[in-house]
Parts: sequence; structure tokens; C-alpha cells
Amino acid sequence: MHPCHSNMQPFLADLEQRIGLPITYQRWSSRYAEFAPFKKEIEVFGPNTGTPSPFDLPYRDEVRTGDVTHSMPQTGEPIVLLHGDNTYKVAAVNGRRITLAFDLERIFENPGDIQPGLILEAVLAVACEKAAQHVTAYDWKAESDRFVAWNVQGTDAQVAGWRVNIRDNEHELERLFSMVAALTRKNADLRELIGTTSASTKKERELRAAEEFGGLVKMFPAPVETFDVEHGQLVVRLRPITLEDDGCEYEMGRFTLQISNEAVRIYSDTGNRYPHPHVSSDGVPCWGNLGPSIARLLGERQYAGLIAAIIEFLHSYNERDAYRRIEHWDPDHEDDE
Repeated sequence: MHPCHSNMQPFLADLEQRIGLPITYQRWSSRYAEFAPFKKEIEVFGPNTGTPSPFDLPYRDEVRTGDVTHSMPQTGEPIVLLHGDNTYKVAAVNGRRITLAFDLERIFENPGDIQPGLILEAVLAVACEKAAQHVTAYDWKAESDRFVAWNVQGTDAQVAGWRVNIRDNEHELERLFSMVAALTRKNADLRELIGTTSASTKKERELRAAEEFGGLVKMFPAPVETFDVEHGQLVVRLRPITLEDDGCEYEMGRFTLQISNEAVRIYSDTGNRYPHPHVSSDGVPCWGNLGPSIARLLGERQYAGLIAAIIEFLHSYNERDAYRRIEHWDPDHEDDE
């Protein structure tokens, strides 16, 4: 069911069947560009809000005027209707986003002498076909470029951090003789990591990062809903998770993972103070037995395996180590506090 005029809903449902993609519809569009991760769906927006005024629409063999809010889209491939020698811009297609030049629902509410279905077929159906071509041919290049660049830059940052750690640890060795053996072993491990990483060329690292990106794409659209590099972190939004414990199922909602070079933070849309029984209120997970595996996957930048391990973690519950009992995620639970 689409949130629109009831007479529009059958047409949008039929159009989804014809093009084989979901369609989301909003009556008004924002004046400001918004970051929208790629989804295999088409977005349809009406014009910017305003006061209805006369708007000309070619209709069959004449031009008719509707009293609607209208605003010309500034970007995208135009959709035009012809009448004689005149052209009328009625929509624009920008990737998978369609912006209508006129308030379509207003025509359904007050059609006058315009048949809304014909306008839908002449405008929205044509625009959806173009948007569907973009979705079908989408090659993830922008996301891949961002991911590879972030991954390679992060590797360089890791190496620089390791070198700083070695320098600091050498000073510590001079001051704390009792820790010489432990720090020496730690530096040996760091040097091995540096040697292994530095031995590879930038091209090899880019290829490994691209392969890792391919692993993430295979997890889309389930169990991963969206992912991209934002503000220097890999941000992953998961599909809703159900946690089973002692014969009961708990709807945990969606989780958002923020993955930096050195840490993972987990946030949830449930509204609970704690995102998960084993995640603190500020998003810090208590990994338990998974800790060594998580650290290895994060350090080796194996992000597909890392996300799979995190999903396994989010499906687990141990009452002894929990910040909060799982019963707090039961909608019928009443807190003693």
C-alpha cells in the first residue's frame, strides 16, 4: 500500500509489477539534496510545496490547465510532453529518483476535465522505465571507489600507527625493564604485520580491497540492507534481527555498524538505552569469546567476514555477561525500576 490518494494506489502497484522494482512515493520533495544509499527501488517525489496555481498539461489533442502546485525540476533527464511545436517539461529522472513538476495527487483530488490515469501513463510510466534502466545497470562504481580508497588509506594509517607504537614501545623498554620480554614480543608481531603489508604494492592492496567489496555486495540486500563509507568509517545497516533464547523470539530491530580502522560501534533503532544485551549504552560491544576473531578480522581488514561474525554476535545471548536481560526486549516486559 502506497501513502497516496487511494485512486493512485492500484496504478502504482501495477507499475511495480510491470517494471519489476519497488516504487516509493512522496507527495513533496525536499529542496535540499540528501544522501541516499543505493537501493534496488525507484523513488518518486512531487514538486516542492507551495500554493496551487494554473499549470498547463498537454492532454490528448489539446492543452488543459490544472490548478496545482508546480515546480520545475532543476536537474536530471527531462520528461516532456509535446503539443504542436511546444514542449512541456513535466518531470525529470536523476538516476533512480524521479521528480514530478506538478502535484499529481491534486489532480486526483480535483481532476476537473483531466483524466489522471492518462497523465500517469504518459508521465510516470515513461519516467519509471528510465529509472528502472538505471537501477538494472547500476555497477556500484561510486561505492566501490569510496570503499577501495578508504580501505587503502586505512592500511597506510595502520602502518603509520604501528610505526608510532614501535617508537613508543622502544622508549617504554628503556624505562620498564620488567616488561622487556612482553614488549619485545609485541614489537615482533607489529614488525611482521608491517613487513607483510609493506611487501604488497598499492595495486595489490587495491585488488584485495576490491575483492573485499565484492564480498560485501554478496551480502546485499540481506542480511545487509545498505553500506557505504561515510566520514572515514564503513557504515553498515543490517536487516531486522530476531534473537532466539529459551524458546522465545525477540525482535531486536535494525542495527547500524560503524567500523573504523581500530574499533566497531553498534547502534540500534529500537529506542532502548542499550542497543543489545551485550552492547553498552554508548555502542561498545562486549565480544566475549568472539573477541580474538573480531580483532583479527578487523586488523586484517576482512570486512565481509567481520560483518558475518558481528551478525553471529547479535544473534547470541548469555545472561551471565549481559548488560541487560533479554526480557527487556519483550514488548510486554514491565521494568521493576
